[in-house]
Parts: sequence; C-alpha cells; structure tokens
Amino acid sequence: MTLRRVAARGVFWTALDKVGYQLATLVIFTILARILVPEAFGLVALATVFTSLLKIIADQGMADAIVQRPDLEEAHLDTAFWSSVGFGALLTALLAAAAWPLAGLLGEPQLAPVLAAMSAMLAISGFSNVQKAILTREFAFASLAVRSLAAVVIGGVIGVGAAIAGAGVWSLVAQTLTFELVSVITLWAASDWRPRMRFSRTHFKELLPFGASVVAFRAFRLGNTQIDNLMIGAFLGATALGFYVVAYRVLRLMINVTTAVVGAVAFPTFSRVQGDIDRVRELYYRTTRLAAVIAVPAFLGVVVTAEEVTALLFGPVWGPSVPVMQLLGFAGLVTTVTFLNSTVLKALGKPSWRVVIMGITAAAQVIVFSIVVRFGIRSVAIALTSVLLAIAPGWIYAVHKLVRLRFRTLARQFVSPALAGLLMVGAVMMIKIPLGDAGLGWQVTAYTTTGVVSYGAALLLVDPRLAREAMQLGRVALPGVPGRTAPDGHEAA
Repeated sequence: MTLRRVAARGVFWTALDKVGYQLATLVIFTILARILVPEAFGLVALATVFTSLLKIIADQGMADAIVQRPDLEEAHLDTAFWSSVGFGALLTALLAAAAWPLAGLLGEPQLAPVLAAMSAMLAISGFSNVQKAILTREFAFASLAVRSLAAVVIGGVIGVGAAIAGAGVWSLVAQTLTFELVSVITLWAASDWRPRMRFSRTHFKELLPFGASVVAFRAFRLGNTQIDNLMIGAFLGATALGFYVVAYRVLRLMINVTTAVVGAVAFPTFSRVQGDIDRVRELYYRTTRLAAVIAVPAFLGVVVTAEEVTALLFGPVWGPSVPVMQLLGFAGLVTTVTFLNSTVLKALGKPSWRVVIMGITAAAQVIVFSIVVRFGIRSVAIALTSVLLAIAPGWIYAVHKLVRLRFRTLARQFVSPALAGLLMVGAVMMIKIPLGDAGLGWQVTAYTTTGVVSYGAALLLVDPRLAREAMQLGRVALPGVPGRTAPDGHEAA
C-alpha cells in the first residue's frame, strides 16, 4: 500500500474519530448545558487551564519523539513509558497540594476541590502516552478512533447521569476522569506492546531534545488557547467564562472536524518524506487546499447560523455566547491558513522554530488580553482573531525557509474554497428571511441543507478539478474501496 493510500486511510479513520467524537461530545454537552449553570462550566474551564499545562509536561514530548524518530529501539519505548508515568504521578501530587492556594489567588474558592480532583487525570494519562504514539507511528488510526469514541461515550454517560442526579460541577469532573481512564484501557487493549522494568538514561537523552521542544511549543500553544480563559475567569468571573467557553467549544469542535482531521495524519506522513523537499512542498500545497475545501464552509456556516444553532442546542440562557461564537468563526478561518505549518516544522526536525513563533504569539495575547478583558468577552474574541491574523505571516515564512514556498501558489489554494464559501453564505442568507418565523429545528435543517448543496454546486462551478480531487481522495480513503491504478496496474502514488 502506497504512502498516499495509507495516509488517505488515516484521514478516513481520523475523520471518523474526530467527527464521531465531536458529535458525541456535542450531544453530551448539549444535555449538560440544559442541566448545569454556566458557572459550573466556568469552574471546570479554569481547572483545565492548569491540568492541561501539567499534562503536557508529564508527557515530556516523548510520544511525538517516538513518532518522529527514524530508528526506534525497545529501550526508547520503555524509557518513555516510565518517564511519563513517573512525571504524571509527581505532578498530580503537586497540583493537588497547590489547589487551595491557586483558588485563593484567583478569587474562586469553589475551584479548589475541583482542581484537586481533576489533578488525578495527570497520573492516569501517563499510562497511555507511549501506546498512543506506537499506534500513530504505525498509522493505526482505526484503533485510535475506537479508543476516543469509547472514552467520550462512556465518560458522557457518567457525566450526564451524575448531572441528572444533582451532582452539579462534579458531573463534569466525573466525565473528565472517566474519559482518561477508559482511554488507557482501550489503548492497552489495542496495542500489543507492554513495558519492561527498565529505564535507560542514554535513550532518555536521545528522546529528550526533540521532546523538550515539543513540550515548550505545546506549553506556548496551550497558553494561546487558555490565557483568555484564565483572564476572563480572574477578571469577569466563572459565569462570564461559562458563556465564553460554550462559544469557544463550538470553535474547537469545528477545528477538530476539519483541519485537525488532516493535521493528525500529516505529522507521520511528512515525517516519512522529510528527506524529499520537493515532495514535502507539493504535499503541503495539496493538503492545505483540501483542508480549505472542508474548513472554509464550516467556519462561514458558524458565522451565519450561530444564533439559531445556539438557541436550538443549548437554549435561550446561552444567548450571550452567540456574538462571541460568530467572532471566533473568523478566528477559525485564520487557523485554516496556518494549521499545517507547525506540523511541517516538527516533521522536518525544526521544533524549536515552532517554540519561537508560539512564544511570540503567547506574549502578544497576554498583552492584548490584559488590555481588552475589562471590556467583556466579545472584546477578547476580537483580540484573539486579530493576534492570530498578525502572526500568520510568521508561520508561513518559517515553512518557506525550509521548502521554498511559492507564495502565489499558496494563495491560490484558498481562492476556490473562498469563492464557493461566499456563494454558500449568499444562498443561506437568501432563505433566512422567509424562514424567520419557522421553528428552530426547521431553520437549522434548512440552513444546513442549503449550505451543503450550494457549496458543493459552487465548488463544481468555480473549480471542477478541485471538486473531483476531493471526491477522489474520499473514495481512496474509504476502507475496501480500490484506489486509482496506474497504467502498469500498480496503485498510483
């Protein structure tokens, strides 16, 4: 099986994973949003700021180092496993002890027990990092899909059951910890590898440089995605943060079912061809183009239908989230332009470059958010979009230094999806007025159907070749569907 077909199958299973995961999460989140108050979501969001950062440190980037490393020995795996387990346990103890001082510093006394309980996820997740890396390295995305779907469904059932029973914020805590525990169990069931009781300092030193760069990058990236939550929670309170979190949750959902689907498969794919710069460059263009085909209509759709979707899914109490969701839809469009750049830099052995760019982004967000947060959550959303747009040229230039991009060629990858997306927006807006008095369910159904049909027709009109390419990739990705064959009878690369 060619690398193209392996990667395409990986896209299929990752898409199934992401879409299934996000749909399940959306259903569960919708139920919880109708039971719990915004403050509960705000408290868990504040706790997640700290648990997410320490989870990155606990992994130490070893999982990515395993995926990227050309030559891998058993001692690398054993060393990475025990390092992750040890750091996870240590950080759990430290965060649990610091929970009450952190809650006092933020002025949220209810945060302390929530943060102490959620710290257990650090110790639990340490047992699955290496298994996940092995499956990713082997393109075993089917097993990874099963793992995440099982974890989110079982965690959701526990969370919803606890919420119905009146557990309040603790239902969200139970959901999070159950997710981590089920992830460990399913990954161990899917992987044949088992750790041995050994730790090699030599192999640890071989993995650490790459891993350290990954940790630094992820820490800065986490700062970029969580600093707004931290500042909103500290300055505006848990309730305002709850409204912002719901809007941001929709943005993350759209990213995870669009660009993140491609990005998850891109790292091992680019790592395999890292020695052929011309192939990396052409693969970069193609991947960016196909991601834009999916992402552009998705984010424009969020901007156009945010009011109806929010009212239908979450209820009228979440009305303040609507303008924030629309503003963050534009932030999603910016991520479509830059999502692949970080992956390419990592795959080509330049993780430190990512750290520099992400560090600049984090510093810019801290400065801008600290100025605008007092004006409300809408201002924070505008600031986030502005910073992402300002930093985008830096990401593109960094990749250009490695693979010599042609900027006009890169820009052309977005023209057809953008034109088709604008035509889609026009079509949806045209039916909004006559459907204004219809029920929310009918409105959302009509807008979604009109958007899908009009976008597909518009793409066929403005760029038939791109439309055929997207459909061909979809056929190649489906299990059991034969790929296109070359004249000699072998599958085309």
